[in-house]
Amino acid sequence: MHFDIAIIGYGPVGAVAANMFGASGHNVVVVEPKKDIWDIPRAVALDGQTQRIFQSMGIIDDIARTSFEGLKFINKKGKEIVYVDFSNNPQPNGYYETVGFSQPDLEKDLRSRALKYENITFKLGKSLTELSSEINNNHLTITNVDTGEEEKISSTYVLACDGANSFVRQKLDIRSFDYKCDQDWIVVDYEIDPNYEILAGPMHICDYKRPTTVAHISGRHIRWEFKFNEDDDVNKVEKHSSIRSMMKKHAWRLNPDIDINTGNILRASKYTFHGLVADTFKSNNCFFVGDSAHQMPPFLGQGLCQGIKDVYNLHWKLDGVIRGKYADRVLETYSNERISIVKSVTETAIKHGGVIGTQNKYIALIRDTLLNVARIFPKLLSFFDFYHPWQITTGLIDKSLYPNKANGIVISQPNLDLKVDNKSFDQYIGYNFALIVFDQNEMLFNDIKALESSKIFEDSIYLINEDSPFNEDSNFIKWRKDNKISAVIIRPDRHVYGCCDDELMITKVDELNKKLISELT
Repeated sequence: MHFDIAIIGYGPVGAVAANMFGASGHNVVVVEPKKDIWDIPRAVALDGQTQRIFQSMGIIDDIARTSFEGLKFINKKGKEIVYVDFSNNPQPNGYYETVGFSQPDLEKDLRSRALKYENITFKLGKSLTELSSEINNNHLTITNVDTGEEEKISSTYVLACDGANSFVRQKLDIRSFDYKCDQDWIVVDYEIDPNYEILAGPMHICDYKRPTTVAHISGRHIRWEFKFNEDDDVNKVEKHSSIRSMMKKHAWRLNPDIDINTGNILRASKYTFHGLVADTFKSNNCFFVGDSAHQMPPFLGQGLCQGIKDVYNLHWKLDGVIRGKYADRVLETYSNERISIVKSVTETAIKHGGVIGTQNKYIALIRDTLLNVARIFPKLLSFFDFYHPWQITTGLIDKSLYPNKANGIVISQPNLDLKVDNKSFDQYIGYNFALIVFDQNEMLFNDIKALESSKIFEDSIYLINEDSPFNEDSNFIKWRKDNKISAVIIRPDRHVYGCCDDELMITKVDELNKKLISELT
């Protein structure tokens, strides 16, 4: 049996991929050795852009989220050395930039939604055991994990969503760059006794003797992470009595009255945090997505988020190629674009981990001193700004005609309460390529629409002027003014392809349009 797309792995990233390609109508097969989800949380945080992606899928309102209003950094003496206020940060995607969520609940919802697509075939309880990858075809052997029975299938494309130990990556001999930042931590999932209210937000306790992270994720779920010391005995540290002893030292910060001997420890396991990025995210027609492509320390909460962004970047390109809208070469941009961002995110996460997790008391003293000084000069704390406009620096963006610092970033989404035709900004401009013209008269706008090159946008050409509710959003206005934008081309994944200012606008828009057409077809 032949499929358009074979999705290998059905964790949260694979489930997002299944829903996106299922909704696009493609013939999809999902291969996963486990029949059920792992009912223990792993990822616990979503950023604004990821929530925005879920908005595009129509599922964001069904995801229970806990907003993080701020993040405390606390030193060994219990003194707050840094407070990162998330509530005052710009919310460029229309959502809080950091929220907690329940991964099992998300996966259950995604799997339930995927079942409605008749064009998806599920091979659960089956493992990929052989893969022969050719330029235009992939031959797969899948094996029933219970019976050993083998089945042969083929697919034009393969999405490797099969995790850190990816069979596909190993089979195709794809190597990875290792940042050599391996750190051992004890990860604990804890359900607080319902008699106690959680009174504090997330915090990093920068105690060089035992760096600790604690955060309220959702409902009664608390995530604890304790740095594993060299002299620790894992058999002793993982015991619930030891875990409760470590939690007791800081639990009062969640609620002064808490009895840590109550509540349920759902999991207490030693994990090694890595920093790895595959040398390429594409081999022939096989694409590496999520942990099969990259592993990063959890200090920014970006592991799952970046996997979902992988899918979002790939989906519109692969969908367009399958439909004959775009040339095959468009798929080459997936690897370049995502590697550039993932490396930047990973390096930032490693730096944050160094601040949080140092166990050298002298370095810790220097850190605390510098951060106390920085409190007086807030600009020195920019390192702790958890909103980063991660930017595509290579790939399908304009790098030559009209260079602009906005090219490659995600366009700001105005406040979701500001709507046109009862639609939020993303819904209004749609999820294809779009051309947006700002603050121009109707005549000039009609001239732009009449350009032969503007036909690439079909009906996705919009004039936003002072009468538009979107212009009431301060973040949106600031984004436009800071970048001196009078017209902008937006990709389906919300990244800016290119933009121009007022001078010779029609000529510039025409040139950008033609350049885009040449890159797509």
